[in-house]
Amino acid sequence: MKTLVTGATGFLGSHIAERLVQRGDDVRALVRPTSDTTFLESLGVELAIGDVTSAPTLTAALEGIDTVYHAAAKVDDWGPWSDFRAVTINGTRNMLKAAIAAGSQRFLYVSTDGVYRYADLHKGVDETSPYEQKFGPLDYYRRSKTAAEKIARRIHRSGSLPVTIVRPALILGERDTSMLPGVVAFLKSPSAVIIGNGKNRLPCIHAGDVADICILAANMPSAAGEIYNAVSSEYVTQRDLYEAIAAVTSAEVPRRSIPLRVVYALAAALEARARLRGWDRRPDLTRFVVNLIGLDYQEDPRKAMRELGWRPQVNLTETVKRSVEYSRARRPEPVSS
Repeated sequence: MKTLVTGATGFLGSHIAERLVQRGDDVRALVRPTSDTTFLESLGVELAIGDVTSAPTLTAALEGIDTVYHAAAKVDDWGPWSDFRAVTINGTRNMLKAAIAAGSQRFLYVSTDGVYRYADLHKGVDETSPYEQKFGPLDYYRRSKTAAEKIARRIHRSGSLPVTIVRPALILGERDTSMLPGVVAFLKSPSAVIIGNGKNRLPCIHAGDVADICILAANMPSAAGEIYNAVSSEYVTQRDLYEAIAAVTSAEVPRRSIPLRVVYALAAALEARARLRGWDRRPDLTRFVVNLIGLDYQEDPRKAMRELGWRPQVNLTETVKRSVEYSRARRPEPVSS
């Protein structure tokens, strides 16, 4: 099987590429000229220079490709809408068109649980739950991913290319340079607090488990046109996550708690101040992060288990341990005088 992975120099994309190599696929990765490809080269992955925002660069990258795993997106909670539109929306459209032109047989689109309505999450969502319609100010990541997913679904319905969609939840694990390291830094800071009572459920999942769902879904004929939640069935709360981190780091579980609405209002104020200073001044806290950590999530993973035969392999404790060990291994040694 000749496969192409976009976003392979990123967190989830690197796990997809790794799993594909392990199963014996012929793997090519679309990479920008400035990307760090060290890990991919260690896997023996073929590199194709290009950019999802530049359609002409995709033709050669897609040549001979059977299956596309499209994980590239602007995964961020800050930045101008034009960046999200260019990378996530137009980039997905460019990849779909290039895959059709190349005669590819399958397209796996990596979406997000962010397409669901916040108002529905605590009641429980599955793949049939409605899209979010009312995005908040600066909620560009969720807005752009929802738009890109809709494009992918339209392409499938047109009959031009079989598309399968996977909606990952809160992805953690080795090679995570953002999410868990950010939480660790937060817990070690003077401002560390529990948002609400800490009993809200978090939809955590190991990156390798998400990669497994993506590969199973992309290679099962009956999964064409389907959508799958990628989330562990393990019951994890905000406090559970903090305790798992504290067990393997010098961080401590916060003793203070602040109501969700208060933290949300603070994040909104910080965003407003940062926005006045320009996009290069990232606020210390955003509403996206508050919602990510403070809301109660209940997402149903049973469709992937039933139809794909998927089972999560890595629990929260092991996931946090692997992520922390990876971060420690990358930490530069202190320079001796």
